[in-house]
Amino acid sequence: MEKNRDLFKEAIADAKAIAEKLGAVELKMTAKIGQGNKLFGSITNGNVADALAKEGVSMDKKFIQIVGGSVKALGHYTANVRLHREVVVAFEFDVIAEA
Repeated sequence: MEKNRDLFKEAIADAKAIAEKLGAVELKMTAKIGQGNKLFGSITNGNVADALAKEGVSMDKKFIQIVGGSVKALGHYTANVRLHREVVVAFEFDVIAEA
């Protein structure tokens, strides 16, 4: 019982360490746009996971939930990242036009 409690506390500590890493990342994702700043296609949680991996924070896309669903326009967005059942972090990112 004591061992499980220690493992639980360790898992929460690890999740909080990853949350600190996420707080330091400024993610700007580029996308092709059409008329009215709308994207060709959309940006999904999988795209966010890939971009985070390039920044050194790797995680499975199933733990990322973009607030409001997939992104279909340029702008500033928020995603909720579930690192542990007791540690959920709001992560902000920008979608900008491809040059």
